Amino acid sequence: MQRLFTHAAALFLLGISAAAHAHFPSGYDLRALHVVRSPSGLDAYYRLTLPLVVANSLGHLRADGIHEAAPYTILRVESAHAFYYPDVERIRADPLALGQIIADGHRLEVDGTLVHPRVVSVRVYPKGSVPPFNTLVQARDATAPGPAYPANAPEVDAAYVMVDTHVVYEHAGGGAGFTLSSTLNNRVLGQPDVQNLIVDDTDGRMVVYRATGRLLEPITVNPSAWQAALTFTRAGIAHIASGADHLLFVLCLALGAATLGTLVWRVTGFTLGHSITLAAGFFGYVPKVLWFVPAVETAIAASIVVAAIAALRAVGRAPMFALTCAIGLVHGLGFSFTLREMLQLDGPHLLLSLAAFNVGVEIGQIVFASLVWLAMAWLTSHAVRWQPRVRALVALSCIAVASLWIVERAKPIVALVS
Repeated sequence: MQRLFTHAAALFLLGISAAAHAHFPSGYDLRALHVVRSPSGLDAYYRLTLPLVVANSLGHLRADGIHEAAPYTILRVESAHAFYYPDVERIRADPLALGQIIADGHRLEVDGTLVHPRVVSVRVYPKGSVPPFNTLVQARDATAPGPAYPANAPEVDAAYVMVDTHVVYEHAGGGAGFTLSSTLNNRVLGQPDVQNLIVDDTDGRMVVYRATGRLLEPITVNPSAWQAALTFTRAGIAHIASGADHLLFVLCLALGAATLGTLVWRVTGFTLGHSITLAAGFFGYVPKVLWFVPAVETAIAASIVVAAIAALRAVGRAPMFALTCAIGLVHGLGFSFTLREMLQLDGPHLLLSLAAFNVGVEIGQIVFASLVWLAMAWLTSHAVRWQPRVRALVALSCIAVASLWIVERAKPIVALVS
């Protein structure tokens, strides 16, 4: 059922690029891609908005602050505003060169080796004539040889034009996974982000990858289980290392641990708690209301205050274990927000990647907690007088910083309520 739902959602997002363009969404540019891998290489069926294709080659800036037209577009200045339209004559005269811009604007690597593209066909569709691109069959039909631009099509703004291209990447190891990145830049004219949908249709199965942005960083399609686990383990470690709020909480846990066994119990409680909500939050079993995310972030800041107070007072093992479990539930939701941005519900190796991210989080926090505990143990052995003072100073500093975060993070909640 989950797989059916995610496939349906992906098809809907791909479908809006066709239904299109009766109402092309102005909030983003689109890059949709169907790929089919085989032992001899890879067939790629691209669909991109025309501005995304040609913005890299926008003309020079004129004295009136308007850029000259990019290739395959025509500039018209109306009421002191610049409007760019498709250059239909040039598109019909040399469509393969337009497709070559797409091919050259993407870098595909197999096992670290750059694979050179060959453009097979190009079709350009203005609003009102854009065919569906939901399935592999539809993508093949949309890019099949035919008129480069529909006859008698009405004139439309370039933002309402889609470029469909069939590109072949010949490679002896084409059946393996690959990485894809892009140099196409739609920001020259202040265009919004790019919504990317990459569908791996190999062997009749449909694995969808979604991402936002220009794909400056390569996206891996069909990674091995080992690659996925390694990638998300590193991501979990990086998230802990860069998350000041999580680090301060772990710091307070370690500050109050008199023995290594006590520290292990505290970290274990925190692990149990955040493992539960990390999975629940990632799979969407949390409220969808606007106040929920800022409420979680505020609660995470508040948990630092609680942990810092506990570090200043003697708290029994059982109560502290229960407390860290409860706080772990809150922090797990924060981890899940980050993970959802990285790993889509329809990506491959889903459970393995989820577990690997959790392992990475554990590695990061255990290393950090161990370093803090060793530092406090050294103080106890070599400067016993200073250990309580250092612990109090660090704990109070954490309380001060966390209190400021509570105030800042609560502002969106107050705004929503008021």
